[in-house]
Amino acid sequence: MHNIWKFKDSKSNKLILIKDKSIYKGNPKDNDLNRITSETNNITFLNEMFSIPYAYIKTIENQSGQNFIKIFFGNDSEEELYVDNENVKNEIFEFIKNDTTDFKYTSELPSVMKYTKAQLFALASITALFLWSIYLAIQIESGTQYEIVGGGRPGITAIVLAIASLGSIKIIFGYLVLLSIGTFALLKKLKSRSEIQYLKR
Repeated sequence: MHNIWKFKDSKSNKLILIKDKSIYKGNPKDNDLNRITSETNNITFLNEMFSIPYAYIKTIENQSGQNFIKIFFGNDSEEELYVDNENVKNEIFEFIKNDTTDFKYTSELPSVMKYTKAQLFALASITALFLWSIYLAIQIESGTQYEIVGGGRPGITAIVLAIASLGSIKIIFGYLVLLSIGTFALLKKLKSRSEIQYLKR
């Protein structure tokens, strides 16, 4: 059981082929792309295709509204199958789902905390760094002197002191800029939150 999907205008993968329990993706030459059909059995001429055997795959994710299917495989590797058409993307996912019984299918709408974990952590880190830096900056501006003891590479304290030496006004301005960027990234991530279908081993 195998199938092919051609995307001649794609820059990421003009061809997606599923054959013999392996997923192939790549950008073959136009002549090779035209040669292959759903009846093609010999694909050795597609020597530039990247392949992922089902046996190597840990998880496959298909998120509604995203233009790719994400495949996690090997020790810590991932690859995307880019498909701009949502219906075709779902067709590919369904084909894989029906092509093997090695994976368990689940579907969920991820929680806000889980989906935006990276963005929330970044905002928390920026805020913590700001509070520490602004406190030291105010102390320095009040006449307190600080000195880093010891040599070697500068640690987090030395970095914070370097930031504090810029002065409270510059620190507040920098924090507001980073906070705006972080908030924008968080809102953008929240806007993309949607149902995710999984195939997990």
